[in-house]
Amino acid sequence: MLLKDIKQPQDIKHLDIDELYSLAKEIRQKILNTVMETGGHLASSLGAVEIILAMHYCFDCPNDKFVFDVGHQCYAHKLLTGRYEQFDTLRQFGGMAGFPKINESVYDAANTGHSSTSISLACGLSRALWQENSPNLTVSVIGDGALTGGLAYEALNDCINLKKKQIIILNDNSMSISENVGSTAKYLLKLHTSNYYNRIKAKAFNIVRGFRIDNTDPAMRFLYKAKNSVKYFLQGGMPFEQFGIRYFGPIDGHDLEDLINVLEVAKKENESCIIHVVTKKGYGFKEAEDDPAKYHGYSPSKPNSNANSSVSFSDGFGESMKNLASSNNKVYAVTAAMREGTGLLSYSEMFPQRFCDVGIAEGHATTMCAGLALGGYKPYFAVYSSFLQRAYDNLIHDVCLQDLPVTFCIDRAGIVPNDGETHQGIYDVNFMRLIPNMTIIAPKNVEELDAALKWSLDFKHPLAIRYPKGSVKTASPVMPIEIGKWDVIKKSNSPLVLLAAGAVMVEQALMASEMLKEKGIFAEVVNCRFIKPLDNDYLNTLEGKLVFTLEDNQLAGGFGSGVLEYCSDNNIPVKIIRLAINEQFLTHGSTKELLKLTELDAESIADKCEKLFKEFKESNL
Repeated sequence: MLLKDIKQPQDIKHLDIDELYSLAKEIRQKILNTVMETGGHLASSLGAVEIILAMHYCFDCPNDKFVFDVGHQCYAHKLLTGRYEQFDTLRQFGGMAGFPKINESVYDAANTGHSSTSISLACGLSRALWQENSPNLTVSVIGDGALTGGLAYEALNDCINLKKKQIIILNDNSMSISENVGSTAKYLLKLHTSNYYNRIKAKAFNIVRGFRIDNTDPAMRFLYKAKNSVKYFLQGGMPFEQFGIRYFGPIDGHDLEDLINVLEVAKKENESCIIHVVTKKGYGFKEAEDDPAKYHGYSPSKPNSNANSSVSFSDGFGESMKNLASSNNKVYAVTAAMREGTGLLSYSEMFPQRFCDVGIAEGHATTMCAGLALGGYKPYFAVYSSFLQRAYDNLIHDVCLQDLPVTFCIDRAGIVPNDGETHQGIYDVNFMRLIPNMTIIAPKNVEELDAALKWSLDFKHPLAIRYPKGSVKTASPVMPIEIGKWDVIKKSNSPLVLLAAGAVMVEQALMASEMLKEKGIFAEVVNCRFIKPLDNDYLNTLEGKLVFTLEDNQLAGGFGSGVLEYCSDNNIPVKIIRLAINEQFLTHGSTKELLKLTELDAESIADKCEKLFKEFKESNL
């Protein structure tokens, strides 16, 4: 077995091509075995094995800087950089992250987790290397799906200004999570299915493969220009080379010999290069090859899992959207490469004329929804909380400033398990609460989500409906929705009040109240389903009480801050304790582990309530 002996990338440089293929097979098997136990991004990592092997074979990492766009395809990189022994802890609390992390290894040049950032990061790293007179290079890996993100084009536009080139590897597997959409995807498909051009290119490459490349040789420069003329004629233009970037490809991304050869040629070029590599997502594991969307983010099923015992919020949202669209022909669903993840697959098949997947382009999706609203439609943008961050200016400038009836259906809001810092949905309340015209709802369960969506049909202003990944146990009946009105789901005459915002915190608050009840302490539990506006009428009744605000969100500027501000501004004499996520980036782990880490689990809440309630009673005797 080769893989166990690889302690650093230098250890593969003495291997011959057959041994490299054997190593690739071992890496795939290790990734497959581990992800089937821990969960993780399987299809993307299997598809990138040969690319990463060729990179480490040809370059000198960490002196040469590798930047992986999104980063979910980096498992082979981790296995080749001394992390084999830790790999079984992948995405586990306290274990190895599922994305590149600079605090985990010197071989990780940057933290990544969101799409379309790698070329920009590499531009900065290239400039830093030039400033230091370093001979080393940056190599960025970006997927074709990430080329739907505008930041990638801003970076490509900057490449011509670099005094030190970078090498860009375009990993083209025709997928992001859903199938890729738009003109970029069609252009790349045209490139890698141009059989006539590919046959000519393959013959020419075989002829010159054995020659030493010399860019100062007039004959070689003539051949280069002639080759580009052929490309223009056969492919209808070369967009990458219009950016001043030398284009190589398409290359079979599972042919190690071709990959190594083209990387060696690119190293000798004087200008930035883009190497177009065609791969198959899930390569080497037939189930993932046949259904790459299913195996994009794989979660092993666990016996007696609560997540499997009830309908998830994403699935519930999808069903509600179908009902909404059936009842109102102005309903229009939008997503940004997250059709399956947000529960809209069935909707998209039922209402294809009122569905749009814009690709990984959250800013465009938001502004496009503003246009739909101006055109008389009722747009619903389904987006993960962590990805809505990328559209903040659009949210303010294009939707809220015009007070348009766009509904943001914010999935994965609050604590998100396993993916770590880049995917936590713990900021949306803070950045939306301060925007004029914005209303924020956090339903306690799937039934209340359905009620909120029905209510939203007649709402004429910007609206955010936020809900967590998975499901919750809260099964209390849903009260009719009235703007700014909360739902007291557990009444009490006790001066102890738990104001819970969001499904997860309502669930924890109810469990905490039962723990307190066993100790003779009673608490009123309120489902604060409107985070903005607050229920001012209810807050006015809190005089003389001990109030805990609960949210799986950042403390500063969050729901609790809103309650505190109102009570202070209106001179309501009340003791308020805010329980939230203190200023920190949350690591990876299960929801249960992260709730415990942030002391937002039911037991921690009950302990704090018990201690402070006793102090509160003593101070009021």
